[in-house]
Amino acid sequence: MPTRAIHLISARRMISSFWEDEIEMNLKNVNFPRQLEAAGLAEKIREALAASTILLWQEGNLNVPLLRLSDPLAEALQRARLQRRIRFGFEDIAGRLAAEKKGIDAVRQKMTSRQQNRVSRLLLFSSDGADRLYRHIGQILIEHQPRLLGCRLDVDGKALGKLLGAGSAGIKVILAEHKDAVSDILRALVNGRE
Repeated sequence: MPTRAIHLISARRMISSFWEDEIEMNLKNVNFPRQLEAAGLAEKIREALAASTILLWQEGNLNVPLLRLSDPLAEALQRARLQRRIRFGFEDIAGRLAAEKKGIDAVRQKMTSRQQNRVSRLLLFSSDGADRLYRHIGQILIEHQPRLLGCRLDVDGKALGKLLGAGSAGIKVILAEHKDAVSDILRALVNGRE
């Protein structure tokens, strides 16, 4: 059996064992980027993320935060897009995360001290995806936790595409791939609540 197939089977077994019981992201244990913690926003962001959650897919058991697309959040997403800190397309995102994980794992093997894991990537997805897409998203979230935080937006792919300058093309999944963009987007969740 090819090595890739063995890895996929192992990953599926690991993930299915995670999904035997209902899973909800444990936001109490999430470490946000340092700039948000230094600004005293971590607890407010936790509250905003926990305010509304939804099953990732109907027959699944993984709950994720459901975010309303407020004006501050829309502006933060557009800024990240203009700064080229947003990546589109599930396959491209999955490949990027896998490459980063490989590099991080290699660095960690050489390090003697343990560093605190922080959210450094944010996976956002539209509300009109198919269950198959959401199952794949669930696999990615589990594989790359705790540095990857996933949230469902309360908009469809066409609205998300329009917001991010893709015209009439829909966008179902985006990755904020820089800690400054992640911080800006998470900060937008509490703008107006402070």
